[in-house]
Amino acid sequence: MGRASLLPCLLTEFAILAAGMVRAEDPTTADQLARQAEAHRAEGKLEQSFNELLRARALAEKSSDPGLLSAIDAALADVGSAGEFDGRAREGWARALDRLLAEIDPGQERTRAAALNTLGRLRDTPDSVDAFRQSAVLARRAGDPALAATAGINAARRLAAMGAPAQAEAALTEVERDLAALEDGGAKAFLLVAQGIALMDVQAAARQSRGSLARRSHDCFVKAAELARAAGDRRTLSAARGYLGTLYERMGRPDDALVLTREASFWAQERMAADLLFRWHWQAGRLHRSQGRTADALMAYDAATAAIRRIRSDLLRAYGGYGSLFREAIGPVYLESADLRLRQASALRGTPQAQRHLVAARDALEQLKAAELEDYFQDDCVAALKAKVQTIDPLAPGTAVLYPILLPDRLELLLSLSDGLHQATVPVGGAEVGAVAASFRRQLEQRTSSRFLGDARRLYDWLVRPFTPLLEARKADTLVLVPDGPLRSIPMAALHDGKRFLVERYALAVTPGLSLMEPKPLTVQQAELLLAGLTESVQGFPALPFVESEIKTIHGALGGTVLENRSFVIERVGRELNAAPYSIVHIASHGKFEPEASDSYILAYDGRLSMDQLERFVKLSQYREEPVELLTLSACQTAAGDDRAALGLAGVAIKAGARSALASLWFINDQASSQLIADFYRRLATGAPGKAEALRQAQISMLTDVRYQHPGYWAAFLLIGNWR
Repeated sequence: MGRASLLPCLLTEFAILAAGMVRAEDPTTADQLARQAEAHRAEGKLEQSFNELLRARALAEKSSDPGLLSAIDAALADVGSAGEFDGRAREGWARALDRLLAEIDPGQERTRAAALNTLGRLRDTPDSVDAFRQSAVLARRAGDPALAATAGINAARRLAAMGAPAQAEAALTEVERDLAALEDGGAKAFLLVAQGIALMDVQAAARQSRGSLARRSHDCFVKAAELARAAGDRRTLSAARGYLGTLYERMGRPDDALVLTREASFWAQERMAADLLFRWHWQAGRLHRSQGRTADALMAYDAATAAIRRIRSDLLRAYGGYGSLFREAIGPVYLESADLRLRQASALRGTPQAQRHLVAARDALEQLKAAELEDYFQDDCVAALKAKVQTIDPLAPGTAVLYPILLPDRLELLLSLSDGLHQATVPVGGAEVGAVAASFRRQLEQRTSSRFLGDARRLYDWLVRPFTPLLEARKADTLVLVPDGPLRSIPMAALHDGKRFLVERYALAVTPGLSLMEPKPLTVQQAELLLAGLTESVQGFPALPFVESEIKTIHGALGGTVLENRSFVIERVGRELNAAPYSIVHIASHGKFEPEASDSYILAYDGRLSMDQLERFVKLSQYREEPVELLTLSACQTAAGDDRAALGLAGVAIKAGARSALASLWFINDQASSQLIADFYRRLATGAPGKAEALRQAQISMLTDVRYQHPGYWAAFLLIGNWR
């Protein structure tokens, strides 16, 4: 059930808190506050909306208006579910709850228990366990066994996740007494399912088979199904039968598990509960696969991904903001489907059926990549690019797309050429590839050492060498990478075959997905440029003195509007992009891409330009015929070693609605960075056949300069999106 499925039960506690918050304001303002909160929610100001709704709830309680109370409670639940994904909002609400706890009278044990339970949910730290435990104690004193059981289950699951199964089991023993005190009905059935799942979590954390835990979990699911059936609660009935199937799957009883899974799917289908349906289809896929029924397994995986598409925005809200949790929650569905299809393609190599399996595997991973981008930016419209989205099949001659797929037991490579997809399998697990990639990134940033070469050669051998004969036979000159996981945070240009860097062989580009951009050539001579930059020290950031010569060189070659230092303010950037059809937007300033998109920014003279602001400004161009062709972010960097931050870098062009972006993985020497960027534009202006080739020539020029031959100076720049 996890965080998402316990959410409805827990969100009701937000409303309960407000009973202890009655203030002296005029009660007639409750409706006005609620309307204001809704307006702020629509603007994305979730923390502000949350606080206003709590105030409105307190005023409505004082005025004894049950209709208004119900409306505010519904709004609180809605904002609360949306707020699950925003890390900063969750922390803001946690601070607000800390203040509330100081105000609530100690005698209001029920209200304090609700506040502590919500506080534990908002803070994903060891301290949250104490909040849950206190909540359970107070709820028991207040005679509320349902809240006590909810808090106890939350504490147990958090303890299990922390690797403390004995403490988690002790918490669940207390929960059993709370559940025994509850009247039979739908609420008890729901909590019994949660208790059964928590017991499975304890079993997993203990890393050993415990028959007593399995029996207790089994009994919870059986009793929950009995109560849910009597109450006519088909959704909880589906959960109870489906999770009993999960328990049987773990116990090695696949036939019994499949019977239960089919029953759970039936009830989920009847209830139109797509969030449960995807889980049971996925479970059926695993079970069929374990029994060697490949065709049935593939049908089940396809049904699971179809169900995910129907609820993807809800999954974003439920799982977002927890970093890798979103990928852990739904990623395996796509990866297992792709894994199975890749195995089938390998067995049928050289046949039309093999090509169909390869395309289906790639398409499954494309869906995952699109969902990950939506999760990072918390925008379920990200994949609907404004830059005239289309797939890039078939490819132009001379262009190849490399698609690495990191699986637990092996590395699969797909190479897309003008005649279709080609497959290669490398016997190295995804964890090892990730470790070498992380080491490679660290070594590259140490520009006085050549220790990176060992990792550069290993990565070349794994990622490129299997297809080198094919690339040479097809006379490929452009290689586009669709990276996955840790490969997002490394520069392919610095891979080495023992004689040359990869950039010496190919023009290189990166794209988050094959269906997220349109490869259209940029006519630089007709381009309108907006050039913005900081050379002075502002807001505690050091000066970037070479930015002045960078902008001067670009302006001299291509013209354009210049915003420098005091003229580079956030409002002016928006005004300029609204007033003129710029096709190139160049920003030379400090900036960072962090694991959370809300923490990523570009520094302007008067403040930090957020990714949302940049998106809004660039998308002002959506009303003209052509979008921004190139967005260049010079002097920016991503959080080192964090592939989620690198996902933001790779997706910035898509989020902003530009066809391509040029940006760096790490901050480079100011002089070297300015020289490379200026050279890139000069080569575009003098006829380089595309952006990727212009970047390649500029990087090779740096490589031949004795001052900057180390790839730490030139490899960090990536061309993202449209390479032409």
